[in-house]
Amino acid sequence: MRVVVAGGGLVGLTLARLLRAHDPAPQVIERMAAGQYVKRGFMLGQQGHDALAELGLLDAVRSAGRPIGARPDGSAAAIAVEVGRVLALLAEGLTVHHEHSVTGLREADGRIVGVEVEGPEGTRTVDCDLVVACDGFRSRVRSMAGLRADVAPLAEGKIEWMSPMPVEASFGMEYLSDGGHIGLISWPEGSFGWRTTDRVGREACLAPGIDALKESWSRLLPATAAGVAGLTSMDDVFYSEPALLTCPEWWRPGVVLVGDAAHFFGPETGASAGIGMADAHALARAIATHPDDPDEACRAYEAWRGPAVRPYEAGDPSRMRLEGASIPPAAPDERWPPAA
Repeated sequence: MRVVVAGGGLVGLTLARLLRAHDPAPQVIERMAAGQYVKRGFMLGQQGHDALAELGLLDAVRSAGRPIGARPDGSAAAIAVEVGRVLALLAEGLTVHHEHSVTGLREADGRIVGVEVEGPEGTRTVDCDLVVACDGFRSRVRSMAGLRADVAPLAEGKIEWMSPMPVEASFGMEYLSDGGHIGLISWPEGSFGWRTTDRVGREACLAPGIDALKESWSRLLPATAAGVAGLTSMDDVFYSEPALLTCPEWWRPGVVLVGDAAHFFGPETGASAGIGMADAHALARAIATHPDDPDEACRAYEAWRGPAVRPYEAGDPSRMRLEGASIPPAAPDERWPPAA
């Protein structure tokens, strides 16, 4: 089966590594330059551990990070780790076409049979049997394939920071009086914090300044104190307005969605990366089971993954708040930005 993987992030690299022994090997198309990635706080949930174990990489990821929680067998429920470490491990031995993008899909007789790829040297066409959309929440491949995405903007905003200072705890989270939450992740090289905020826009959210942010965070989640002490300016602080994403269907003949292109969860689940890697694991197994029939492989993938993923979508705490759960107003000393 000729496979094109659109997106060379965690999910795309995991799938490509799992399919690397196939003939022909998958083509990985990644818009960023080699070695470039979005630096962020990262927690790899248990859902992705089996894929890494099959690749022989789980022990290396564990040794590079810090454990979070415990499973019944005593292993970590999640691993806090610098995301670049994981990307580098997954990329070893792979051919990735960096600084390239899938800009078009070729269709014949109702199925996708190839892609148009644009890069520094121009545009070329790649024939394939299956295009795998690993290109994230705003997936261009999903849009070009005509697969529906239901996007639900959350009622709250989110503010995050990244610090070069690790803290003692690898993870912490507290719920606020209005049902929002504040949390932290820390790995050996640094720490990351996030919290829900009023949805006021970037300028208003960052206006109170770094000292006010440090005071608020240290008071509401004392475990973050060492981390926020390492912040030097509001350049280390980021505002966003998150949304949830679900797709009623994950494939059509010749195209399949995995990871954030198929589903995106609220930050409380801490599961998006792990679930995406488990998607890649399941799809690789389905392709190995049906190596000559991409449609049957996609049917098997959806049948296997649906019962695992759909409950996360339905039970997402952010979705429950969005759908009208009774929540009291925020306590004045918890609000961000602070009340005037």
